[in-house]
Amino acid sequence: MEIITCHIYADLDALSSMVLIKKLYPNGILVFPGHIGKSVKAFVNLYQNFLQVKKIKDISMDKVTKLIVVDTSKKNRIGLFEQLLDREDVEVIIYDHHKISENDIKNRKIIRKNYGSNTTNILEVLLDNDPDIKFEEIEATIGLMGIYEDTGNFSFDSTTPKDLEMASYLLKKNGNLSKVNEYVQKGLEKEQLEIFIELIENSEFIEIDGEVAQLTYYKSDDFIFGMDELINKIQYLGKSSLCVILCGNNKRVSIIGRSSNKINVAKILKDYNVGGHEYAVSGIIRDQNIENLYADIKKKIKKVIKPSKKSIDIMNVPVKTILKGTKIKLAYKIMYRMGYGGLPIVEDGKIVGIITRNSVDKALNHGFSNAPVSAYMTSEVITANLDLSVEELKALVVEKGIGRVPIVDSEGKILGIVTRTDILKSIYSKNPVRKAKKLKFESEIKNDIEEVVPEELLKLLKVIEAVSKKRKERVFLVGGIVRDLILGINNKDIDIVVEGDGIKFAIELKDVLEAKKIRIHEKFKTAMVVVNEDLKLDIASSRLEYYEYPTSLPVVEYGNIRDDMYRRDFSINAMALEIDSYNFGKLIDFYGGYDDLKNKKIKILHNLSFIEDPTRIIRAFRFAARYGFELGKDTEIFLKNAISDGFLKKISWPRVKQELEILFSDKNLTRGMEFLNKYNVFSEINPNIEYDLEMKENIGKVENFKELLDFVKVKRWLLVFLIILENLEKKELDLVFKKFNFSNKFIEKYDYGILIRERILEKLDSVDKKSDIYNALKNISMEIITLIYIQNKNEKIKIKIEDYIYNLSKIEPLISGKDLLKNGELPGVEFKEKLNDYFMKQLDMKEPTKEKILKM
Repeated sequence: MEIITCHIYADLDALSSMVLIKKLYPNGILVFPGHIGKSVKAFVNLYQNFLQVKKIKDISMDKVTKLIVVDTSKKNRIGLFEQLLDREDVEVIIYDHHKISENDIKNRKIIRKNYGSNTTNILEVLLDNDPDIKFEEIEATIGLMGIYEDTGNFSFDSTTPKDLEMASYLLKKNGNLSKVNEYVQKGLEKEQLEIFIELIENSEFIEIDGEVAQLTYYKSDDFIFGMDELINKIQYLGKSSLCVILCGNNKRVSIIGRSSNKINVAKILKDYNVGGHEYAVSGIIRDQNIENLYADIKKKIKKVIKPSKKSIDIMNVPVKTILKGTKIKLAYKIMYRMGYGGLPIVEDGKIVGIITRNSVDKALNHGFSNAPVSAYMTSEVITANLDLSVEELKALVVEKGIGRVPIVDSEGKILGIVTRTDILKSIYSKNPVRKAKKLKFESEIKNDIEEVVPEELLKLLKVIEAVSKKRKERVFLVGGIVRDLILGINNKDIDIVVEGDGIKFAIELKDVLEAKKIRIHEKFKTAMVVVNEDLKLDIASSRLEYYEYPTSLPVVEYGNIRDDMYRRDFSINAMALEIDSYNFGKLIDFYGGYDDLKNKKIKILHNLSFIEDPTRIIRAFRFAARYGFELGKDTEIFLKNAISDGFLKKISWPRVKQELEILFSDKNLTRGMEFLNKYNVFSEINPNIEYDLEMKENIGKVENFKELLDFVKVKRWLLVFLIILENLEKKELDLVFKKFNFSNKFIEKYDYGILIRERILEKLDSVDKKSDIYNALKNISMEIITLIYIQNKNEKIKIKIEDYIYNLSKIEPLISGKDLLKNGELPGVEFKEKLNDYFMKQLDMKEPTKEKILKM
């Protein structure tokens, strides 16, 4: 076990150092050794899902093999972890920026640089190790917090040029300064304190649906310096999205404004000759009454502030709930398969408790798998109503240290649920610097949808929108068609998901479209509307799926669009286009599919994806080959593990065959085959299959013979399959055919063709008559003939095979049994032989007729 820790009374620099050094030690577990600061606690409560910080009481000291200490090198500052320093079997590595002291840990590896912030030290180590290292926005933001706090916003004497350099680097990596201001505190000079107190007392807060604007003033005949420092502190204390300070008298007023990225303060104050940018402005206003100016700005603020999102806008519906009598083991199964951190417990539709993943894990560890969840649930549940703002929800999560908030009506009935992740996504979605390309595509869809979506499809979507408006249901275009719309590829597979009753929606849509027919599948909550032969719409209720055990078929239940996307295979296939009257044209992308398309990556949605459905392994190769993508780093690791653990063998081979059929019929076949070979899928089919140069060449030829395959009506996937199995012994070959569910008739035909192949080639090489060519090939299946043709390098033989395929095999006999009867021939063995002789003569004639053949 590897532990990453810091000093007791951890501050933001310590937290930042722990988070960033984990990129060098990915298996490290973050653990605080003692108390943590107020800002750290608030941050950890909100971002626990990302940080995954463990409590020291949950750590088994005897299992620790490596201890990484950051932001201190003193042995008496790491709490209980000090006991590990005397153990020779524990590797200890220290990253610190403080000066050497007598109390330092001795005889252990220390990486020390006396920078203003230890975060700077860590970043230097990371960049030396990998100059191209990637940082998520939240990681860059945490790093900025650490540097800002420990350098006193770059005002402490200990600040070095390297601290500024690293802060600049993190800003380029999308570090969010508004979040830094939210958590980093700084003190005031004594002369500022009096002014600060009066500004606080004079503050007026304007709140509109959760957005808070703060307006205050300070009357003085003197010009006040340092207002920029005061406003940051005042805005922090007031928790306001916008703060405007007026300072002066009726002759001269200094005005300064700051805002988060939700509000454009420059736009609000544009009439007052201020300078700056969208979120920070200042200026001087002369000869204007300060009270009148105050009132005027107040009116402008009320006009500009827009309502913020509420719980109803971000909550998940429907909610997966359980009853008080549900057993712990079933609750665990649901959480584990769906990735839930907690489950609400209801009685008569009303929420009576909530149980977390942590509580379930503890109950299982103590052997209480059959106990009811009521024994371990929290009955004092923190809930919210539909109108609570996102900001208020965030404050609730931070204050109470909870990971989810059930949304209930006035009677306590559960309507939805908001998780910590939902709140964070809502907050970060307002950040204008996020994913500019993604926003551009959203804009194209919403504002120029006619250019993005083909006209025929757009008309259909508008009809669907009208039905959704009537039924008051959210409707989405989902799956591969959304992916291909973004890539500019034509796709006629139209899949629709309804947050509601998909079957009833399909029935109503059928009538509006005057469709030919409808096929309903009650079990799977789906329907197919057949508009005409060329247009079929698959319509489903939004669903969630979980697997009772690895490789089983999924259990299907009603869910929301997020659940529906989560059950899909890869992020690039887990996007939706909203096509209802609420948000027509909005791109729904919970799992980063758009970015993965742009970065050409195939990524699974969760770590158990390949285990739950191993056929996704082959699908990953198919999509990577089709689009020229690569597997994501983690996806590749999980895929390799699933193959090496034998999960392909744990599903039925016919299901594997179905996936291979699609792969062998898809684009970029050669690349798909390379994936199968690289990740040892061939050896899973049979260990003696060898993907050698000859096989590569033959498969490459298959891609060039589309017209031939269409003519002989041989399926490409089957031909590829036969090439792969070419060198197996008969017993091995028959075993593969049987486990892949090939018919006995096919196996007999194949075995016969392969058995006499050498004789066929010898004969074709020695004969020239049409009848001899025909006789050599007439009893051989077209699959084997095509296989011989592709593999053979003798041009003379290939021409004869072409003659058989395109000409001889299509010729009908001119002489029939009736003709022989008319000539007085009697039925019998010789009768049949004569018919065959006449047909052979016909084949060898240049311009055969009945008369010519009968005279011979």
